[in-house]
Amino acid sequence: MLLFLKDVDISWKEIVIVILVLGGTTEAFQKAEELQREGQGFIITSATEYGYEMFRRRFGSPVVNIRFTEESLREFVKEHDIRKIIDCTHPYATVITELARRVSEELHIEYESAIRLIENPPVGDYDRLVRVSAIHDAVRWILGQDIKRPLFTTGSKELSFVRNLRDREVFVRVLPSEESLRRCREAGLKGQNIIAMHGPFSSELNLALIRQFRVDCLVTKNSGKVGGLFEKIEAAREAGIWCILVDSPLKEEREEV
Repeated sequence: MLLFLKDVDISWKEIVIVILVLGGTTEAFQKAEELQREGQGFIITSATEYGYEMFRRRFGSPVVNIRFTEESLREFVKEHDIRKIIDCTHPYATVITELARRVSEELHIEYESAIRLIENPPVGDYDRLVRVSAIHDAVRWILGQDIKRPLFTTGSKELSFVRNLRDREVFVRVLPSEESLRRCREAGLKGQNIIAMHGPFSSELNLALIRQFRVDCLVTKNSGKVGGLFEKIEAAREAGIWCILVDSPLKEEREEV
């Protein structure tokens, strides 16, 4: 477990920490800022090194880089005398959410869900939007179409589909972390086909990338308004290209690209 305390005027021992914020999304930043304004002591966690670095730069509170198991979460709560868990993990990160609920109930501490709601996108009469239940369904659909340059914005956790699209010029947009880039390389992606950026993005930037790389199909997960979903759909509509909406990506996928 990696624990970091940013430079502040008070020491670790002087901080009364009663809240554990399970991070990983924009909502975690918002919740931590709210607690900071209230002068409330908290620990914020991230399961990735990238998220850890972002939280560390932003807050003067303790930031922890850890991927919890049920046992480690239970021990962490006991060790730091946590009185409340605020769950700001990704909507599809159901494993950690279930662990947090179970540990909270077992130890008789408060559990609060700050997980974003996934809204139905305003697709209107967009006849080039296709909805599928999983990434492999999106790949099967692409293989049956005259699509040459698809852009996947579904993260780096699942890139095994790349081998099934060898005859296409596949582009991926992932977080700019070493782990994401390593996964891309292991999947066989060429450097010029990897767009490493941190989102969410405006519709204008999405459209610029579509035009720059001559993308003819955009694949996105249903990440909701906060995750930039509506801006992706609007960019695809403006460009007149296909947009594939994956309603149920990998449950543990936390990236927002």
